[in-house]
Amino acid sequence: MVKNSLKTYKNNKKSKSNYFLLLAIFLTYTAFYSQNNSEKMSPKKIVLMGNSITEYWQTYTPLFFEENSFLINKGISGQTTVEMLSRFNEDVINQNPQAVYILAGINDIAQNSGYISIDDISTNIIKMGLLAQRNNIKVVICSVMPVTEIAWNEKIKNANQKVIELNHQLINKSKKNNFTYLDYYSKMKDELNSLTYDGLHPNEKGYIKMNEIIKKSLKGIMNNFN
Repeated sequence: MVKNSLKTYKNNKKSKSNYFLLLAIFLTYTAFYSQNNSEKMSPKKIVLMGNSITEYWQTYTPLFFEENSFLINKGISGQTTVEMLSRFNEDVINQNPQAVYILAGINDIAQNSGYISIDDISTNIIKMGLLAQRNNIKVVICSVMPVTEIAWNEKIKNANQKVIELNHQLINKSKKNNFTYLDYYSKMKDELNSLTYDGLHPNEKGYIKMNEIIKKSLKGIMNNFN
């Protein structure tokens, strides 16, 4: 009787051990599968961070955004780099994107929030890039667009020269910080009158040109995350 009870106890103990072992394997597999499946199902996202040029991009060429539905437009008209920096966590980091394109600086040159030096403008843009980089987000710094005049602030003289100076700093600082630099300026400056409606803001033709410029860059980024 005692021997049978002992044998039954050992069998039960063995069964329980097997049960917990199988349970542990099942839970480990479930967690692994769930994580991998989540990664596969997680939508790829790229944020376009900017001002009015970015904001109205979607309005002028909606088909481009439909075809590239991973793009998240976070342009706000009139904003300077200080304002963009203050919302960068919410509008970029919290979106958990694979990459961010930062197109900023012209409203600083226009002194929308008062005078700011070219050095400080480029510093603010690079600060945004560093925030993204620390969160494993690929950074693309976009050149400031060429300009013939700043219509809403005629006091700003030599605006395009300031743009050239700012772009030069962005090129150097992008190299230093391992950011990608996307050059709109050199590819649009010779056709500026036909690509804008006021010497600065793109018209439909201008946005189509921007689409052509950014396409190769977007394809490269998305291929790296497939």
